[in-house]
This record gives sequence, C-alpha cells and structure tokens, in this order.
Amino acid sequence: MKTKILIFTLLILLLNSCGINYTTPGGDVKISALADEDVSKILTNKPSAEFPANIAVARIQAPNYSNSNTRKPQIPNGNFSMILTREPSEETAINELSKLKGIKQIAPFNRLLLPYNYQSIKDLRLAAAKMKAQMLLVYTFDTEFSVDAKNYGPQNVFALGYLKNKELKVRTTSSVALFDVQTEYLYGLAEATAEKTKKSNIWKEEQEVDNLRIEAEKESFSNLAKEIEKMWNDVYDEYNKNE
Repeated sequence: MKTKILIFTLLILLLNSCGINYTTPGGDVKISALADEDVSKILTNKPSAEFPANIAVARIQAPNYSNSNTRKPQIPNGNFSMILTREPSEETAINELSKLKGIKQIAPFNRLLLPYNYQSIKDLRLAAAKMKAQMLLVYTFDTEFSVDAKNYGPQNVFALGYLKNKELKVRTTSSVALFDVQTEYLYGLAEATAEKTKKSNIWKEEQEVDNLRIEAEKESFSNLAKEIEKMWNDVYDEYNKNE
C-alpha cells in the first residue's frame, strides 16, 4: 500500500513539473544596425566630447523584450526596447566605472526625457543631450539556452519536466558601444561572455531555471565592465586634449 502511495505521489510531481513551462528571454539588439545609415556622414563624424565627460547609460533589447522578471517592455517599443530597471550587479559595476579618470558622472536615463518609441541611436542621443551628457554608453544582452544538444533562441518555451537528467547551459554575451552624443562618433566597442551549466533533476519552478540566466548575465556584465574600463582608458588617452 505504501509503495502504491509513493508511486502515485511521484507521478503527481512528475506531471506537475511537466505542466510548468519556462520561456527564454527576448533577444539582443545589433547596436551597429541602429546607427545613422548615411555612410558618408558616418565617415565624417568627429569626436566633440570634452573631459571630464558626463555619460548617459542605456540598456536596450529587442522590441517587446521580456524575461521572467520583466514581463512587458518598460517603455513603448520602436526598433528596440529600453530596460530602465537594472540588476544590483549592473548598478554596482556602473558605479565603479564612474570612478574612472576622465568621467564626471555616469547616469541612467530619466523616463520623462525618453521619446514615445525608438527608431535609432539618434533618439537616444537626443534624450542624452537633454541630460547634458556628452557621451552615450549603450549595452545589450544576448542570452542563449541549450538543453543537451538542442538550442533555444529568444522567446522559446520548454516544459520543466523535459529537463529531467539533462544538462542545461546558459550563455550570455553582453555588448557595449560608446557614442558621441553630438556627432554619433563611435569611440569604441567591447563585449564579454559568460556561461553557466547545471545538470538538472526534476525542476518544479521556472525560477530555478531563471537563476542560471541571472547568474550568466551577472557574470557577463561583470566581465564587460572590465572591458569597458580598458576601452575607456584608451579613449581617454587618445581624445583628452586637456593634457
């Protein structure tokens, strides 16, 4: 009798886990695709920022981006979504960057200054100009999931019961670009990648899966912050005219 009850209980747990789905987060944005399409103008762009510089920071993702914590875009969409709520690890990394030589202030965007929707980097530059920023730092996350040999792209769904005794891998590449607010001159690019892997049992809650995403994005951005520091030091050495 006890054996039958135990088997019945295990079946209920298995069915419940199979009925819970996890939806992978939305995609990244190819930042280069959002720049001015006039090639001749791009080639004639010149840097205009003076040091120490005020820098506006924006995280952007694909249109209608969502993840398990951000179900809906925080700002109406155009060609991309603006994510205004940053993870504590992102805040910490950005605060550390603000201490670098040649930076007066790094500030997130004010919701009231943002346009209704976004079509290009120019829209972000206009908002940054209202903040009296001379530079615009734009970053994005590209997070991919794979279960054993099968890859899951943005906004894919899989049942948690499917993960029994399988290897779940989450890989995040974070990318950043630094623009001149006045001219859209591109000062530099950087990217960093992190990967998290876990052998699963029967996962009953989507948060158990999403924790791997959070860990991968956290480590990726931490690595990116180090690359941004290197990039910034090169930018400062090359473009600072006050020394």
